[in-house]
Amino acid sequence: MKKDVLLTVVIPVYNVEKYLKRCVESVLVQEWHNYDILLVDDGSTDSSPQICDDYAKVYDFISVIHKKNGGLSAARNTGISNAEGEYVYFLDSDDWIEPNTFSDLAEVIESDQYDIISFNQEFVKSEHDIIKSDSKWTKRLTGKEALIDMFSYGFVTGFATDKIYRKALFTKNTIQFPVGKYYEDLGTNYKLFLAAKKVYATNQKYYHYLIDNPDSITKSWNEQKFENMISFYKELYYSDDVRSKLDSSELAIAKIFFVNGMTHILASLFKSNLYKTYPKLTKCVKKELKINKLKFQQKLKLPNRTKYFLYRLGLLNGAFQLQHILKK
Repeated sequence: MKKDVLLTVVIPVYNVEKYLKRCVESVLVQEWHNYDILLVDDGSTDSSPQICDDYAKVYDFISVIHKKNGGLSAARNTGISNAEGEYVYFLDSDDWIEPNTFSDLAEVIESDQYDIISFNQEFVKSEHDIIKSDSKWTKRLTGKEALIDMFSYGFVTGFATDKIYRKALFTKNTIQFPVGKYYEDLGTNYKLFLAAKKVYATNQKYYHYLIDNPDSITKSWNEQKFENMISFYKELYYSDDVRSKLDSSELAIAKIFFVNGMTHILASLFKSNLYKTYPKLTKCVKKELKINKLKFQQKLKLPNRTKYFLYRLGLLNGAFQLQHILKK
């Protein structure tokens, strides 16, 4: 019989037999134990389902749901519906967390004050990569302030895997991850921030986000990925829900975030040489960038400012074409 738990760790699982044990073990070594684990097997065809079942046999606080494949969002939504904790945490099954994650955040979780508890992550190439945080900084924010912090590229990121959420944020506000979409975090987090009253944010890095190749995403672009990213950025920037709650100065910050996203998409279309394959998408992005031109001081705040300057000079595509030539 499982005891009452404060936090449910939801781990979506799909064909990750190579990584799953490392992920689960990173939770099991936590010194703070007021959690349970829900493994959502999303129709895996490798040995992942058996690994899940083996864990559930050994640990009474680990449960498994086997479901038909529906994608990451569907698996997370299933986790939310079946979570027993007051809070939910989404851990991707090919990633892992630091052993002191929950103990460091225990006081904040147990205070029951916050709707979202946000920390940071590191992109790593292997489990041998060590992550180091800067000197500790924390912020206590309203939900809207957390959204502005994300727009400003502060502590708060747009990822779901470096946040612990009050489950009621999803259930009471009818918020779900968009099924069948890429970049589901982008289309979900802003809604959660606007629904949240109190957010705790720290710059400490606890999450290991595994990447096999930093450039791999540009090699796997397809039309749906571009469409979904464009759609979510536009939804986040233009939606009445956002615009009705931000003042003019906050909307100016949101505009910088939006333009930076559009610049990244246009650069990706050029870099992957798909701008001719998807001319309508390329035209759409260029239109948004033309409508939302930035002033000089705003340009300086862009993470993608070099690419944006090249775009404004009409040199962005040429720069990538030259890069392609030099690589031959």
